[in-house]
Amino acid sequence: MDILEKIGTCGIVPVVVIDDAKDAVPTARALLAGGVDVMEITLRTAAGLDAIRAVAAGCPEMCVGAGTVLTLDQGKAAVEAGAKFIVSPGFDQELVEWCVANGVAVT
Repeated sequence: MDILEKIGTCGIVPVVVIDDAKDAVPTARALLAGGVDVMEITLRTAAGLDAIRAVAAGCPEMCVGAGTVLTLDQGKAAVEAGAKFIVSPGFDQELVEWCVANGVAVT
């Protein structure tokens, strides 16, 4: 199953704002316990990338993505941290083209 199918099957994608990366894995585990295996961690805080990295490493059964991605550099950093998908509040052609070329789901 690809990432977009997984998101569609989940039915809900919680948008999570993490202020302290130490809270990321417990949050992911709580979502999994509730039957939700997809989460979007926003890049609206300084802890966003570290939170994605922590979930990707510490809770591999969670499909973690990055939200509020505004630039190509943020998208690249999020994927490097372990994000499986990118959510951008606006259309950035360069970001979309990079995601498509690199097999990263983008919405």
